[in-house]
Amino acid sequence: MATKSGKKGRYICKVGFYDVYAKDTMRAKKNRRPGSTEMEVGSTAYEIYHSKKLIEKGFKTKDEAVEMAKFLITK
Repeated sequence: MATKSGKKGRYICKVGFYDVYAKDTMRAKKNRRPGSTEMEVGSTAYEIYHSKKLIEKGFKTKDEAVEMAKFLITK
């Protein structure tokens, strides 16, 4: 099943009117059979959106993204 916001990534949570999304980068799985297309998550970056507009990106953890969203609300 496809999602409408596929380019944003996985929806994580809402902080006030900001949404936190996780965008996964995939890589080939180690120790795989030759010719197979098995993939695994290589890294995850968290991003803050307000509606469809990207506000901040590049957070390494969910906690960092949530703290920044809280800070942006009080600003």
